[in-house]
Amino acid sequence: MKEPLRWPVPAIFAVVAGVSILAAELTNYDLSGNGQQVLSTLASIQAAVFAIVFSVVILGIQLSTSRYSTRLADLFRSDGAYKKTVGVFAASLAADIIGLLAFTHVSRFTLRLLTSVALGLASASFALLYFFVDRTLEQTTPEGIIKRVKQELTPSQIIADAEAADNDPSETDPFLVPVSIVRSAIDDRDVPAATRALNVIDNQVEELLKQVSTDQVEEDTPVGDSLEELCTNRLPSAGEKSVDEDLEEAGSEAVDTLSSTGSNSVEQELEPVAIHSSQGLGKLVSNVDFSTTGENIRKEAVDESGELLKEAAEAELWDTAGTGTRILGWRAAQSVVRRGPTERRKLPYTSLSLKYIPEVFEEVVDGAPDEADSLDLFRRASRREEDDWTSPQEWALWSCYASMAEITSAFIRYEVQHGEEIVDWSSAGNGWAKGISTLEESGYDEMLRQWLGSLLYLEYIESEVGDQLMSNFRAAARYDVSEDLMEQTIDEILSEDLDVQSRIDSLPGQIDPVEFPRTGSTVRPVSDPDYPFEEWLELHKEIYLDRAKGSGMYAEIEVERGDDGQGDDDGDTDS
Repeated sequence: MKEPLRWPVPAIFAVVAGVSILAAELTNYDLSGNGQQVLSTLASIQAAVFAIVFSVVILGIQLSTSRYSTRLADLFRSDGAYKKTVGVFAASLAADIIGLLAFTHVSRFTLRLLTSVALGLASASFALLYFFVDRTLEQTTPEGIIKRVKQELTPSQIIADAEAADNDPSETDPFLVPVSIVRSAIDDRDVPAATRALNVIDNQVEELLKQVSTDQVEEDTPVGDSLEELCTNRLPSAGEKSVDEDLEEAGSEAVDTLSSTGSNSVEQELEPVAIHSSQGLGKLVSNVDFSTTGENIRKEAVDESGELLKEAAEAELWDTAGTGTRILGWRAAQSVVRRGPTERRKLPYTSLSLKYIPEVFEEVVDGAPDEADSLDLFRRASRREEDDWTSPQEWALWSCYASMAEITSAFIRYEVQHGEEIVDWSSAGNGWAKGISTLEESGYDEMLRQWLGSLLYLEYIESEVGDQLMSNFRAAARYDVSEDLMEQTIDEILSEDLDVQSRIDSLPGQIDPVEFPRTGSTVRPVSDPDYPFEEWLELHKEIYLDRAKGSGMYAEIEVERGDDGQGDDDGDTDS
């Protein structure tokens, strides 16, 4: 962007004064005859030019503000070049008027000096005006206004603007104007402008995160609230708008901006901002529509969110890993619940159940202390608030399990309702098996029984929903566990010491599980089963235990149904 003259106003006045004194000393012109006419003509020309040019400038500003954001007027009003230009112009007109008033009362030398000053200031004001107008008109273009915003969006200015907005509601949030430009560019289908503005936001936030501390970005702090609004509302809204306008590149850039902000937050160990970024990505997973563009953006949001949560778990940012995983599972379940019958299958949810949640869970298990292994955690499933809380590690462990259960419940209900697969069930089964393998290697026995019992419950559901649903789930859910572990798990389920049903029975995609973890309706995926779960377990207990005695056992129990006339080894029939 072209800049106005970089000289400060005092330097301009000093140069004009020096040149004027030198001119008055070296010249012997007698201005007593035509000096008044020179000054009068100079003042008239400057006043006319000033009025005309500034009218054009105001029109340019109005065009820019009406196109991008009405709050851009404050940006122009606070511009140093604007203040400098007006100041020099006012001084120049004042010099003309002073010369006219003092014309008959001063010496010839003073008259030459006043005239030289007036001419010098007029020249300086016209030069400043040219650069100011040129710069202002450039800012009516997308490229120009984005460059201008970049100049203003420095870390120190962001902090100052956030604090000002916190103290005075009439002040604007520092990210309001940049995101307004993004949305306006999307409205105009100007993808290059939208992506460029998002890149500016990404880069400037990255610089900001390098300069702030965790205390500065906590909840209810000016900068923290500003970044929360950016990550959880402004950027997701821009991404959704891109999908609505079928602008995949702009939507992808919004996802990248959220992901980059989250990764930079993890790198700087700024956990509150990382959580906000994961929440924003989760919003895109649930809220974009089911068009081709929407599906592509949803898949990208799932992938970026999964990678971000793995980074957080590797960095031992347990609150980010837990909250982000819980939100991602909930948002994905919301998306499945909202979806109607579709020809697009197995995307983008398969990677969530097969890869991301099991891998985040593995990182959490590896880093969490042994004392986090408590079934009380699963019973209360409480967010860490007031006197009833769980530790960050416990919260992360619980969140991985709860999210895995919720999305699996959503997959089952979708398939029961629409009669078609929304996920690759062999992958989903492998995801659950990965969780069991991770826990078995860690020594978390109580949690291992929880996952194993939940997998048994899913096998029960698979047997109840019919041959055409949940295909290949049990064949893929392989695990190698001891007879003692299997027997203890089944016995605890039958004695009601182990609850493996409630999370899968809870309706998926309902109330925010982070804010309200204990609420929600419970409706079993199978409304009219042939056998209750406990009775089904009793029927299959010996089969499970017999198979657990061997090596490399897995949960593929091919018990023939009663309708084909064949029973299991004990003469019992499957449901």
